[in-house]
Amino acid sequence: MPGRQRQVATALTRLGFKVLHIGTTISVSAPKQVWEQAFGLPQVEVPGELGELVVGVHFAEPPNLHAL
Repeated sequence: MPGRQRQVATALTRLGFKVLHIGTTISVSAPKQVWEQAFGLPQVEVPGELGELVVGVHFAEPPNLHAL
């Protein structure tokens, strides 16, 4: 499994993402345009290169610390 995680992280880096953490899940960051281009937002599609390696994609919005 660690080899597969490294393979996914490498592919995400090639797509323009910054890899933040590699573990059971992989956390990445990128500008909105990179997300849209890679995953076809708003309709989510896993890029072909990752299709057989990735089980799912979850998007987490940054917290709004000034919402109070």
